[in-house]
Amino acid sequence: MNNLEKARKQFTTILAILGAIDLLLIVYLLLPGSSPSARAAQEESLREQKQALTREVAPLNGIDKKLAQTRVDVKKFYEDKIPGEFSQISQHLVKLMKDSGVTTAGIRYNQDSRGSAEKDELPGVQKISVETTVTGEYEKVARFINAMEQDRLVFIIDQISLNSQEGGVVSLQIKAETFLKES
Repeated sequence: MNNLEKARKQFTTILAILGAIDLLLIVYLLLPGSSPSARAAQEESLREQKQALTREVAPLNGIDKKLAQTRVDVKKFYEDKIPGEFSQISQHLVKLMKDSGVTTAGIRYNQDSRGSAEKDELPGVQKISVETTVTGEYEKVARFINAMEQDRLVFIIDQISLNSQEGGVVSLQIKAETFLKES
């Protein structure tokens, strides 16, 4: 009987182990996310996330080439559109006035007193405020303003104020900003 009891103990132990394995497998099957449909849904969700992230980073593809081209464009912009001396600004404005047929009593400049440490400042350039009063026929003054806005030098018109109007002649005070290369 000794062998029979030993066999019975072994059988009971094996049966208990197999029961525990069955119990674990049943729990595994009943857990959420372990069914094939849940796994398929999770895979689809991951695919959608991958596609969204791929679309999000797509503009960054080739960014090194884009940055190099941007540097070239900025350098060309500075060379073409930003004067190096005040006299270039004055000569250019006087030429625009003559071409438009308006007159001025003078041009005043004011350098921006803010330090160039502000984050909205452009590197290598200084903001210059320009004030002038132009007088002429309405059409010629409008032509001058249009010429300033479309000029090869950068002029940003901030304010236009009507000083006087007599007949067809108007006098406007114009406040604008331009930029000067820092030396």
